[in-house]
Amino acid sequence: MRLYDIYIPFIILFILISCSLDGYSQQETMLDSLLVSSYVEGPHIRQISSNRVDVFYIQHDSIKNKTKKISRSLRYKNDTLTFKGFAGSDTLTYIIPKKIRPRSGIFEKADKIIVLGDIHGELEALLNILRNNNVIDEKNHWAFGDGHIVFTGDVFDRGHKVTECLWLIFQLEIQAKKAGGRVHYIIGNHEMMALLFDDRYVDNKYKHAARYLKYHYSHFFGKQTVLGKWLRSKNTLMRIGDQLFVHGGISPQFLEKKMKIDDVNTKMRYHLNNYTQLEDTTLVDLFLYSYSPLWYRGYLSRTPSYDRISLAEVIKTLDFYDSMVIIFGHTPVARVYPFYSFKLIAMDVPIGDPNFIDQALLIENQKYYRIFAHKEKERLR
Repeated sequence: MRLYDIYIPFIILFILISCSLDGYSQQETMLDSLLVSSYVEGPHIRQISSNRVDVFYIQHDSIKNKTKKISRSLRYKNDTLTFKGFAGSDTLTYIIPKKIRPRSGIFEKADKIIVLGDIHGELEALLNILRNNNVIDEKNHWAFGDGHIVFTGDVFDRGHKVTECLWLIFQLEIQAKKAGGRVHYIIGNHEMMALLFDDRYVDNKYKHAARYLKYHYSHFFGKQTVLGKWLRSKNTLMRIGDQLFVHGGISPQFLEKKMKIDDVNTKMRYHLNNYTQLEDTTLVDLFLYSYSPLWYRGYLSRTPSYDRISLAEVIKTLDFYDSMVIIFGHTPVARVYPFYSFKLIAMDVPIGDPNFIDQALLIENQKYYRIFAHKEKERLR
């Protein structure tokens, strides 16, 4: 079944409810019939005027089976919003720039790059890898100097600490840039799903919080929210030096269009931001469905739609994008490993799964290493 068929119900859902759910209303504490564990979800930040935002949490008490919204109206000062968490045990300090803009997907060579595959809301596993490899300190602040980190998409879904992962990456982006480093977050198919009303893999905690506010999970990431604006600014393809990063892969069908990196990024934003009212639909299949960089699995798999990619086709992609290697996630593997003579490196080791060893990729001095949460790095061979 094509993804187009899957998305029809969500398009209908969006048309029916999005207009009536444009704002957030203050909710009274109420009983709820969907039984989930206690949680505090947030913060979420929605713009309510040019200088003012609504910052809110949803708090659920499973013993009393009651849910409430905790919110504050705050103001930007000098184009920056700074506040300390104010619900549950959240005492983190959040620094939010008023202006969030896309940036180029092309960067000069970096001496140190750490690449992390699909996180899927597994915050503790992510923190363990980052701490063990001296990327963050004990307070979860940036400690990686001028190094780069690349998240290859799919921070969303399955796990129950997605929002916490998003804010960690958001804050590390700001801290890394000040230190001369960079944090890059390229979007995956689960980011697309979160923005386009597909909640098939969303943890019940988030469905519960959304239902309490009487809207869909995707409204947490609407265009007037800070996280929504931030996600919509992200790239699909990125190159650092001669290393190319993508979530799923670049299919031969996609490559035929000969789109450069920043052209791909601009067009993906167009498709995500205007999904229900696209004026130009000529590339919708290539950007949002099985041949898309967000969904393609042909580096490792064959499907009814395509065969596994050949080495010759990979070389064509590398030549077009002036790259030596493509590093990707999306398709699960047992370990980070290279194939096709180091022209492809697979990243998506299921993090937080006890059947696998949590790991990531380190690129240092043109050498490739697996890195872990509890042991020394090992060279890729």
